[in-house]
Amino acid sequence: MFGKHLLKAGRTLRSNSLPVLHSAPLRHASKSPFVDGGPHSTMNDLPIPEGDWQEAYSRRNLKNTLVLLIGIGSFVTSIYMHFTDEAFNWNYKVPDYDRCS
Repeated sequence: MFGKHLLKAGRTLRSNSLPVLHSAPLRHASKSPFVDGGPHSTMNDLPIPEGDWQEAYSRRNLKNTLVLLIGIGSFVTSIYMHFTDEAFNWNYKVPDYDRCS
């Protein structure tokens, strides 16, 4: 159906029938606006840091330290529970057998 409509319109399906898109030379690229019409971003568009960086760093460091301590505590607790329940059996000692004589 699609080919039939193309033939009716007097067109043929060729690879060079599509329009060729040329890119702008690099010397003009910075002056052209974006597709949506806005200007290109510049260094003045970057966010300016505000506030005390030490305060934000301390909050983030406190959170990371708490996560680390909780992880170490849960690891030590799980190892302790496994040893008290004798879940690890590495056969490092000879078991006591009942001697049948």
